[in-house]
Amino acid sequence: MASLVALTLLVAVAAALPALAGAQDAGMRPDTRLQMETTRKRLVVRPDPQVATAFRDAERATDQLAARRLAEEAAAMPAPPAPQLDHDVTRAIQARNLQRAQRR
Repeated sequence: MASLVALTLLVAVAAALPALAGAQDAGMRPDTRLQMETTRKRLVVRPDPQVATAFRDAERATDQLAARRLAEEAAAMPAPPAPQLDHDVTRAIQARNLQRAQRR
């Protein structure tokens, strides 16, 4: 008798499982459900990366990093100071310009 009750209970649970699964999917949009089904079935196996390609990419990244650091260092360096023209230099330039103007 117990085995008959267990068998009946097992059949009832098995019959209810598809209904429960359908109830879960009922809240999903059809396109989302289809998308989930397609992503579950498709396995993506990527090929091993080529060593030469990885080495070339690493060198390129290193070069770009070095160039960026060099540009940042150049931007951080202060501009050279303007030349200081003292009184004697200014007077000499003005005197030379006056002499040129008098010759004309």
